[in-house]
Amino acid sequence: MEEHKVVQVNYWKEIRKELNKTFENLHGLVLLTHNSIEFSDLVDFLKNIRRNQETTVLYISLINSYNHIEQTLQTCPLPSKKLFVVDCVSGFILEKQDKVYCVYRKPPQNLEEMKNLIMKNIQWSNPNIIVVDSISQFINFTTPTDEELHNLCAFLQSMKEDTLGIARDAIILVYDDRMGSMKKLPTMFTDVIMKLEVIKEKPEWKD
Repeated sequence: MEEHKVVQVNYWKEIRKELNKTFENLHGLVLLTHNSIEFSDLVDFLKNIRRNQETTVLYISLINSYNHIEQTLQTCPLPSKKLFVVDCVSGFILEKQDKVYCVYRKPPQNLEEMKNLIMKNIQWSNPNIIVVDSISQFINFTTPTDEELHNLCAFLQSMKEDTLGIARDAIILVYDDRMGSMKKLPTMFTDVIMKLEVIKEKPEWKD
């Protein structure tokens, strides 16, 4: 029988009763893992952050087009948040004209290009919160290589040093954990790791 050894221990805490306090104090580098959420679920997450404060969010999107984002916000508005979008989906397919709250760019091929993309668009949007959706394209926490982990740690450290400050106080990196158990998490370079689970079932009355 093949012997198994422990490679990672992750502790998760259900925070429903502490939700307001947790979101109010959400600062620094945040890794948000999820089980395949829709953009509307991410909007609900962002609503809770500094709910009563006017904040500006820079959303770097590698998976949702600006057209889809606009449609979602019509039914799921984001009050007290000004949202600026870098659309790396439509920008990859078509040449599109930049808008007031959206710019179209080609998707970054690595984390260094991602950092450059963020830095350039900080000047345009002047955000309090930066959201990168997602980093799953650059690393798989189930079977990460040493090079991937090294590149990620270097990216996280440089983001902390170069972007976080008094006005810009939260960077949220979204990660889809459907690829398997997360064996190597960057606990040393992140301030908070959160897991968002959305459980969907067919209502019994629809049977």
